[in-house]
Amino acid sequence: MIGSLEGRIALVTGCTGGIGKETSRALGAAGATVIGADLPEDGGGWNEGIESSAYHRLDVTDEASWQHVIAAVERDHGKLDVLVHVAGIVVVEKLENTSLEQWRKQMAVNVDGVFLGTKVAIPLMSRSGQQLPHGASIVVISSVAGLIGSPLHTGYCASKGAVRLFAKACAMEFSALGYKVRFNSVHPSGVKTGMVDHILQRFVDNGFAESVEQAAEGLAPAHPIGRMAEPIDIAKAVRFLASDESGYMHGSELVVDGGYTAQ
Repeated sequence: MIGSLEGRIALVTGCTGGIGKETSRALGAAGATVIGADLPEDGGGWNEGIESSAYHRLDVTDEASWQHVIAAVERDHGKLDVLVHVAGIVVVEKLENTSLEQWRKQMAVNVDGVFLGTKVAIPLMSRSGQQLPHGASIVVISSVAGLIGSPLHTGYCASKGAVRLFAKACAMEFSALGYKVRFNSVHPSGVKTGMVDHILQRFVDNGFAESVEQAAEGLAPAHPIGRMAEPIDIAKAVRFLASDESGYMHGSELVVDGGYTAQ
């Protein structure tokens, strides 16, 4: 099967959210054993339709939490072939009204979480990658906000730009050290998830639109393809980067935005 992940072990953070859930299903459909990780004690149906899965509670901002999960993966499966950093939050606020606490919390989840997870997982993944034709694969969900600016998103843009370059720096370092681990980033624009609903409401709260409906009306036309993304659109891109089909992609940014940044 093209893009097969048969026999691969994949860990997906933020697996209970829209993109995380669809990514887990897409990897599972390609044959991977999917390990979901998120904050709730119970994943709450995140693995519906996935043949082989497991779930661990994970606070991505806590190094000990990461160590516990990665140790469990090694104990139960002996390897980790794919790591997908999906967990993330967004603060939609004017810069002058953004508190230091809000800034730090967003950075802790969006940036520290990716750093900690990669740091803790890389010893296991580098060993796993030696057994694969194109190595193990790490994918981080960044955003078009990591490529271009957006009002009310100063901290979010900073965090997503940070993980974009973190992926590139890791790619260079892993290759220099002889690790067979590829690291790429995915950059969605507007995706129909609860996060976008929150963003639209905050635009109304800050006077950028009179209603959520009005704010939403401006989103689809901003995408030349004519619609906002569904979570599955992003999940398919992740599945590609996780598989050997993307074996020559390393330190790359895959923009999945319906033409949003082509304008």
